[in-house]
Amino acid sequence: MRAGSITGPRQFEIIDVPEPAPSDTGAVVQIALCGICGSDVHAYVEGWDYPSNLCGHEWLGTVVAIGNQVNNVAEGDVVMGGITPGCGACSYCVAGHPQYCRPAARDYNGMGPDPSPSGGFAPLIGLDATRLAVMPEGITAVQGALVEPTSVAFHAVRQSRQRPGDVVVVVGAGPIGQLTAQCAKLAGAGLVIVVEPDPQRRAMATDFGADLVFEPGPDLRRQVRALTNGMGADVAYDAAGVPQTLEASIDLVRRGGSVCLVGVTSAPAEVRTNRWLTKELTITTSIVFTIAEATRVARLIVDGRLQVEALHQGTVSLDELPSTIEKYATRDLTALKIMVDPTGG
Repeated sequence: MRAGSITGPRQFEIIDVPEPAPSDTGAVVQIALCGICGSDVHAYVEGWDYPSNLCGHEWLGTVVAIGNQVNNVAEGDVVMGGITPGCGACSYCVAGHPQYCRPAARDYNGMGPDPSPSGGFAPLIGLDATRLAVMPEGITAVQGALVEPTSVAFHAVRQSRQRPGDVVVVVGAGPIGQLTAQCAKLAGAGLVIVVEPDPQRRAMATDFGADLVFEPGPDLRRQVRALTNGMGADVAYDAAGVPQTLEASIDLVRRGGSVCLVGVTSAPAEVRTNRWLTKELTITTSIVFTIAEATRVARLIVDGRLQVEALHQGTVSLDELPSTIEKYATRDLTALKIMVDPTGG
């Protein structure tokens, strides 16, 4: 079968690979749609270590084959894939933290040592069946492919120690920022403020239910303090992961508040820790999620309590994928979420 593979810095190829077959504990899933994640673009630009594997992890598909020891899914189930459970043998797994398992994380991102196809930029994906979450009836392909990034946002809100009634600022309104703002609201935030330079993304944040949307600028700190009796937000989410948004998140949160880093970047950031110390901030980070969280998120999406479909702004074929990744890398493409139909022409 044909599949998309990052083979080096700024090298993305459509290669021929064998069709996967299920192991005794595995399953084969036919991919309906797979979203392009920002981490895929980072990997493309920097040539992350994708030995002979495939990438693409924001997918929805249908189980077409299972191994003889599989009992948690059946052929015909509509599923998405998560990162947990872990390998069961590393120190993190033994300590009860499988979400930190490095072998599982590498496999999840198509970077494991097994050369078999393991990414969603392909018609079929083979993986251990324990990584599958069965989706609720009625979920659409677009909704299902967005369960993964929505679960990342959902997990971030749980990590952040946000409490009911908190004033929350989300800095950055890309896909993760849009979803984090919704999850924060769903978790009981009293006021959700989104900070974003792009006017179209600000408008979308308003449509998704943000209470206030601000453009970054010299008045931003004053605007947030005016809404919080001069104190600042209780929780700030850095959903972009660049030095400027980290600084803004720290600046906008109150003394004793919390900053959660959820945006992924490899860019270096100069950090003035004295500001963290003098404000006694709690800094948390978030990047993964559990299968239980993904199952819960899928139900919230199907029930209409989380709105995700407007993030989808286009679909491309495998043949169009290399040029699409390059356009994201050069910022000639700014669509929030482009998805890949690996079986489309």
